[in-house]
Amino acid sequence: HKAHAGLDPSRASTGVVWTSERAYEHGFLDHPEEWANLGQGAPEVEDDIKGSFPRPTHIDITMTGREYGPTAGIKSMREAVANLYNAHHRKGKDSQYSWENVCIVPGGRAGLIRIAAVLGNAYLGFFIPDYTAYNEMLSLFRSFSAIPIPLSKEDDYHIHADKILDEIKRGTSVILTSNPRNPTGKMVGSTGLAEIQDMARNRATLIMDEFYGGYNYTTDCDGTVISAADNIHDVNADDVLIIDGLTKRFRLPGWRIAWVVGPKEFIKAIGSCGSYLDGGCNVPFQEAAVKMLEPNNVRKEMVALQHHFRDKRDYVVKRLKEMGFTLDYIPDSTFYLWLNLVELPQAINDGLSFFEACLEEKVIVVPGIFFDLNPSKRRDLFDSPCHHYVRVSYGPSMAHLTAGLDGLERVLKKHDAFGGKGKSS
Repeated sequence: HKAHAGLDPSRASTGVVWTSERAYEHGFLDHPEEWANLGQGAPEVEDDIKGSFPRPTHIDITMTGREYGPTAGIKSMREAVANLYNAHHRKGKDSQYSWENVCIVPGGRAGLIRIAAVLGNAYLGFFIPDYTAYNEMLSLFRSFSAIPIPLSKEDDYHIHADKILDEIKRGTSVILTSNPRNPTGKMVGSTGLAEIQDMARNRATLIMDEFYGGYNYTTDCDGTVISAADNIHDVNADDVLIIDGLTKRFRLPGWRIAWVVGPKEFIKAIGSCGSYLDGGCNVPFQEAAVKMLEPNNVRKEMVALQHHFRDKRDYVVKRLKEMGFTLDYIPDSTFYLWLNLVELPQAINDGLSFFEACLEEKVIVVPGIFFDLNPSKRRDLFDSPCHHYVRVSYGPSMAHLTAGLDGLERVLKKHDAFGGKGKSS
């Protein structure tokens, strides 16, 4: 009998959580206000974004809210999500979403796990680099085989229809991807997305993680959200599952309210499996969320969000260039920057070493290797094309961004990077 029989500590955390745990060892947990967390995967939650609606500070709990809720979500919330997608993405189209095309889930991870639970025998393709939690989620299930598909730096880490066709030809029947993409901050626009969906129609199921859809800087911050819902022919025939929620574009990560939108047959199964996976979503928060999803309100919110975060992106890009970094490209979405470290001195030119150096300056970033998903552990991560990268988040407030970039400058100065170009702060 082994101590702690059955425990596999290696399965305990994702890359982002691992970085926080290492930061705790340096005092982050005791005095988080002294740190700049440029590794965080959440946007600032304060109410000081110009044009943004104020978030609720209290919630009335009805008698219904005291009861167990349906594992697919309350009907009013499902109707609100369907109405939002029809207003923003299905206007003038014959095929419209109904409440039966929507399942409310307790957060994005829960939604993805539910989707994975209803998939049958299949090769599931996913693109790297991508969201760190995919790695652990995809390794939990044995009913399908997860196949990583590398994207190239030379192609700006873009997904395109030819890439999808190659995967379909080799037998991949389910494709999972984030769009806009975490961690690269790149997005497939409406035209490219339509080509991908046309290529996959009747040949593969697409699972589209659209949590960063609101952070779109390609349409001059007019509030447009790029979604696969724009290009679906028949909401019950096209095998496209879309996952989004309040977490990122409504800046409410603590609410754990998300949704899956797709064909009724898929949604029925996804709703049912919640009975044995997570038990369903918090009812009072669903009730409070309904009025937030009014389409005109959401459009105004997206305009405010896009202006605010584009300004922060421009600030981060300007500071990094002044330090001496050569950026591979400028992100056109999300609140992440995929920072190439290869030009730095050897002591800090890989993601793990740079991360450790940043901890000494009370700054957190995420090493790139955590986004090189490797569910079956088939290769050494130190051979990864992501090894010389870190993800820098401009999700935090401007004050924390400034402090974090000041810390990066101190790291560069300490290691005489770029000929001492990094300014001491």
